[in-house]
Amino acid sequence: MADTFYRSFTEKQLTGYGAARRSRIEQTRLALLMRHIRPPGRLLEIGPGHGSFGEAAVAAGWSYLAVEASDLLTEVLRQKGLQVITAFAPPLPVEDASYEVVYADQVLEHMSGIDAARAFTAEALRALRPNGVFFVVVPDYLKERTFFWDVDYTHNFVTTERRVRQLLYDGGFQVEQVVRSIGVTTGLGRDLLAAAALLANVPGVDALARYTRSEELLFKVRKNLFETLTIVARKPLS
Repeated sequence: MADTFYRSFTEKQLTGYGAARRSRIEQTRLALLMRHIRPPGRLLEIGPGHGSFGEAAVAAGWSYLAVEASDLLTEVLRQKGLQVITAFAPPLPVEDASYEVVYADQVLEHMSGIDAARAFTAEALRALRPNGVFFVVVPDYLKERTFFWDVDYTHNFVTTERRVRQLLYDGGFQVEQVVRSIGVTTGLGRDLLAAAALLANVPGVDALARYTRSEELLFKVRKNLFETLTIVARKPLS
């Protein structure tokens, strides 16, 4: 099944609005990363999707490599000129202490359980040079609840701020910053959007969507109000 893994994601076509929104999100995350560490250096991205962050990272001066499990997405990425290794993670197919950054945007929640999450964290620590940065983006289960499971069939490991902080601390990292966001919106604006998201989850709205054949629209609304946690962690010097 490796040749069709994530076919549903690969074949999705973003609208002009969706592509612009994705670009803003990637640029915002790259700017946050660059406040903690700057090129030159080597950046390893796990689960690069369609490669929009990879293209931005290369343009910013990073030496870039991606690890992607999907054969279909690997081909898309290579057509964009990005260097990619096809493999499931963990493990990470790189040498010890060989990267300044390990970047994992909405990957940790796809781990099969606690053991896999711990192994993934250990591999990130191994791959990073001392003082390197592990940049992790995950959904906030405490807000998303049932949508956490519905948005993607490969979601397995429940992610909350407390759980991920504990995981990273046990894995040898020092957490430097946590940012909560919906899209690029943070702070009070994020809180207002989170409150608005309650309207998309009132009892009966799913049944109404089925009767009015607007289930896909409801899904898109919920997806655009999806809240993430961005966690910047550092490997100690010793």
